[in-house]
Amino acid sequence: MQATQPQLDLKDIHLPDAVSWWPPAIGYWLVLAVLIALVLIFFGLRYLRNKTLIKRQALTEFARIKSDYQATLDQKALATALSKLLRRAAISAYPVSECASLSGNEWLNWLDQQLSKSDITFSDGPGYLLTEFIYSDSKHTNDINDLLDLTQRWLKQLPAKGKPS
Repeated sequence: MQATQPQLDLKDIHLPDAVSWWPPAIGYWLVLAVLIALVLIFFGLRYLRNKTLIKRQALTEFARIKSDYQATLDQKALATALSKLLRRAAISAYPVSECASLSGNEWLNWLDQQLSKSDITFSDGPGYLLTEFIYSDSKHTNDINDLLDLTQRWLKQLPAKGKPS
């Protein structure tokens, strides 16, 4: 006959609970942190690039004007181009009501006010070329070089973004 085997007192197998979707594993947190950092870096760099857009465009245009002058040595064309460039840069970077209607000495004084302290100014220096030279036939080689330097310095100190308060 068969011997009966003693029955063991075992309990049923219980499966573990299903894995919850929350909280995510550390890898997901790291991926999320990297994505947020990349988005912040992208928008930060974009903001910085746009912040200096007016200044970069003005300095690029200045370099083109200077290059054209060095090729042609046309002082009147240079004075006209610099005058237009300064006016456009001023209207783009400062409130229109502050600078758009100015002309003559008022314009030169306003340019000086925006310029950090300097030995050479528009109103007391080569700035007269912007307002008077267009109508004269004389040559002003030394003053033209000073005007180029002064204009470049003025453009470099343009406010970073748009209308300053």
